Amino acid sequence: MASIRHSGTTFGTTFGNASGEKQKVARFHRLDSNHISAIESLYRTYPFLSNRVEVHMPYHMAKPTFGSGKVWLWPKFDKRPVGYLIFMEGFAPCIWYPERQEGMTFRWLLPPTFHHNGPTICLANILAGESHLQMEDIVVYQGKNLWSTLPFSSRWPVLRTFWNSIPPDQPLLAFTVKVVFPITLSDWHLHYNPAIYWIIQHDTIGRARWYWRDVVTEQKVVEYVAPKLKRNPEIMSILCAQCVPYAKMPLPDTYNLMSQEGETIGIASIPNIHISLELRRLFQVQVQAQDMIVVEVRWHESFKKYQIVRIMPKDTPISTSSFFCHSR
Repeated sequence: MASIRHSGTTFGTTFGNASGEKQKVARFHRLDSNHISAIESLYRTYPFLSNRVEVHMPYHMAKPTFGSGKVWLWPKFDKRPVGYLIFMEGFAPCIWYPERQEGMTFRWLLPPTFHHNGPTICLANILAGESHLQMEDIVVYQGKNLWSTLPFSSRWPVLRTFWNSIPPDQPLLAFTVKVVFPITLSDWHLHYNPAIYWIIQHDTIGRARWYWRDVVTEQKVVEYVAPKLKRNPEIMSILCAQCVPYAKMPLPDTYNLMSQEGETIGIASIPNIHISLELRRLFQVQVQAQDMIVVEVRWHESFKKYQIVRIMPKDTPISTSSFFCHSR
């Protein structure tokens, strides 16, 4: 049977119970004074917890570190310093940030005997707003000090073993958890992004890992293009207009062009005798059934007019006036 413990002030959300009623259930709890005192006792048992386990990489260490090839890397999950994810007898699992002297507990379902062999402490980061926690290292496992006795290459399999021992079904946890997958230096170029911070984990026992950001590589600035409120006439490759006889002047081959809204575009230019004869025939035959013909047009720069390219089927959509930019 699993057990749940919690303490301190809560941060709530809602869940449905078996009868369908909504109940307020806390996702996170602030640590109370007893819980904080218990964490302080861990510092006496494991003195390395008082030291920083993550520091900025010194400039002079970059070349020998990247030249050695014996490091692992992954994107820094949070800009803030890494926290201790603590599992200990008598208290709910919690994440504790020593830099800020604050933390929060979780509603994690664990077996009653989970802590009998001693506390377990991992390095982890949580983004509470995104409900995501990433476990990155294990420094104490079942009371054993791994930080001072094992390199990272030996600690990471222990972290996987520990994670697999936690029951996977966690209905009250309300966030997702994953174990980091380190990237080898030889594969780093496949994932590299100079715009973010990176964790650089060496394989030295009892030494703080580094975080680092590339400040040498020139980053490409993505230019922001504001959305256009005006319609771009180049979007359409075909312009179609309404063609009607020009009533004000009874001359042959004189036709008025109009947009979808009925706005006048101008007098049409007739390019050849074939289109001239076809327009005359259509208007003579169809004038009783329809008072306009759909034509494809194209701007003719020499005549400063829209020239009829071809006659289109009568159900062809007419272009709106905003596409006829040369008519203005």
